[in-house]
Amino acid sequence: MASPLRSSPPNSSARSATDAPPADPVEQLIRQLYGLGAVRRELGRAAQRELETQGFAALGAIRRRGACRVSDIATDLQVDLSVASRQIAALVSAGHVERRPDPADGRAHLLHLTDDGAAAIGRAHRQMIAVLGDALASWDPADVETLTHGLERLSQSFTLPLPEQEGSA
Repeated sequence: MASPLRSSPPNSSARSATDAPPADPVEQLIRQLYGLGAVRRELGRAAQRELETQGFAALGAIRRRGACRVSDIATDLQVDLSVASRQIAALVSAGHVERRPDPADGRAHLLHLTDDGAAAIGRAHRQMIAVLGDALASWDPADVETLTHGLERLSQSFTLPLPEQEGSA
C-alpha cells in the first residue's frame, strides 16, 4: 500500500524557484520541523484507523504511566482537563480503559489500561510503523538511523536548561 507520506517529493514546498533557501542552518531546520506536522498527522491517522477515537496519545500515556488520574493525562498531553476527560470517556466507552477507585483517596478514580486497550494500542503502533516504513522504504537504513539519533539529540536538547534560564532562580 502506498503511503500518503510519499505523495509529495522530498523538499517540496510552496516557494518559487527564485526563492533561495535560508543560509542559516537553524532556520533551515525550523522549516523542516514545520513539515513534520504533516508526518505526525499521517501517523496519527494510521493510529486512529485502529482506535477510531482521538485517544491514541491518552492511551499511550496510560500505558507509560500505569494507573493514573485524568489530570495526569491532561498534564502529559498538555491539554485542558476537559479535553482529557472527553478522550478518557471515549476510551472507557470503547472498553480500552477502566476507572477503578483510588485506594489512597476514595473520592478519586485511577485509570487502568484494559487488555483490549493494550491490544488496540499495539495494533495502532504496528500500523504507524507500517506507514512510516513504507514512506522510508527507499531510504538507506544508515540514513534512518542517523535521522533517529539526530531527532533524539534534538529532543534531549530541549530538556536541558536554555541559556537564558541558567542563573535565574
